[in-house]
Amino acid sequence: MKKTISAITVILAATLASFAASIPVYNTGVNNSGGLLGNTTIDTHYALISAPSPYVAAYTGTGTDTLGGNPYLDDGPNSRWINPSGWMGEWLPVGNYLYRTTFSLSGLNPSSALLTLKIASDNSCKVFFNSVDTGITTATNGFTSFATFTINSGFLSGLNTLDFLLNNAVDTSVGNFNPTGLRVEISGTANVVPEPSALALLGLAGALMIRKQK
Repeated sequence: MKKTISAITVILAATLASFAASIPVYNTGVNNSGGLLGNTTIDTHYALISAPSPYVAAYTGTGTDTLGGNPYLDDGPNSRWINPSGWMGEWLPVGNYLYRTTFSLSGLNPSSALLTLKIASDNSCKVFFNSVDTGITTATNGFTSFATFTINSGFLSGLNTLDFLLNNAVDTSVGNFNPTGLRVEISGTANVVPEPSALALLGLAGALMIRKQK
């Protein structure tokens, strides 16, 4: 009988553990509820970690690269472009711009986690996850549409860090300036880690089921 009870408990625990929850991540250009931020608003979910001086924050951008005539992917409905100035058409210094977002897997099983990334960028963008190069790189002209990628390993039980290293490339026709921007739509799931008290209740439930079957 004990083996039967144990088997039922294991099955019930596995059922609970397989319950998938959403990972708390945010698209670029949205507020805490997922709604679109207003024009030239600081995006608090994406920090500008490093950039050519004097830029220090990531803003939602307005307009398009009208000087270069590049057809940027339209804002909305689930995300907006961000850049260091708040104007997508502004020609900014060439070089690397590092954007960072973080999320926690507290209460979730890291080995079951999966992220899906949709990225548009001007120019190319490399993605690092918890300081490790994921091998994800967008095209130099990847600003007209999203490219989709997945991350299914390297997750930590606590805080996790996603870095987007965006390179603003040289435009030889105008010198060391060029428009730049980042657009990310991100979602993910991970299995819930059962609380010890919940497992104890499952064991009790299994025992009661056996008694009823006598």
